[in-house]
Amino acid sequence: MSGLLETYRGVVLASECDTFGHLNIAYYVERFADAAQDFLARRAPGLRWRTLALSTRYEREYRAGEGIVVESGLLGVEPTAARIAHRATSSATGERTTLAEHVLAPAAGVLPALGTVFAWETPPFAPLELPAGNGVIPSGRDRVKAAEADDGQLSLLGFLQRFSGACMQVIEAIGMDEAYRRAAACGFSTIETRLAIEEAPALGEGVVVASDILSIGTSSLRMVHRMRNAADGRPLAHFYQAGVQLDLAARRPSPWPNELREKATSLRIA
Repeated sequence: MSGLLETYRGVVLASECDTFGHLNIAYYVERFADAAQDFLARRAPGLRWRTLALSTRYEREYRAGEGIVVESGLLGVEPTAARIAHRATSSATGERTTLAEHVLAPAAGVLPALGTVFAWETPPFAPLELPAGNGVIPSGRDRVKAAEADDGQLSLLGFLQRFSGACMQVIEAIGMDEAYRRAAACGFSTIETRLAIEEAPALGEGVVVASDILSIGTSSLRMVHRMRNAADGRPLAHFYQAGVQLDLAARRPSPWPNELREKATSLRIA
């Protein structure tokens, strides 16, 4: 695609892979954060930016030792924010692995001229309407630590690490616990996420996460995680996540057993 700039090049570290043997979603997002900052630093030097939303489609998993290249381009400009596209590929083969749409606002509040907008190579992420609610499955509670703070607030990686952990709480709630995963040789693979941030909690603030199951299919599971301030309950962010049960040997979707599907259905919200 014309209009794309290389904004990140690196490799998947073993420490970034989760218990299912592939790159954890938090570290995809960390790379897109780096890529966005690199792109915007070239288009508007000297400004600081904050993420408002990030939609990601995971087309193929990354394993430890694989090389990653990210290219980014300007998708559009809104009154107070810029939309950036990211395309991740394998550095060995050039195969496309991940697509993302990233919405960022300048910290100073004034949007500068950012140059030429380019045409996306794929249909845009369709609007997604999520049900109201605070979440019925408890899936996280802790405080913002110094190591994960960016300018005194929770970093993008910090948000995603909590939502990644929330996913584990959800799959365990339906019976996909460690004993099941070991016996069935199955894991969970994410295929799409939608992050929206309303407010970043400050260093030392407490946060809670609660989740809802939206639907379960033959091998798929859709959920939403909501983060709130632990003291007053105000909303901070939400994270939609869709994925499949993964056969860890074949690295392909595997059908849910009836007992897990029934448990997920009993926890599903209207």
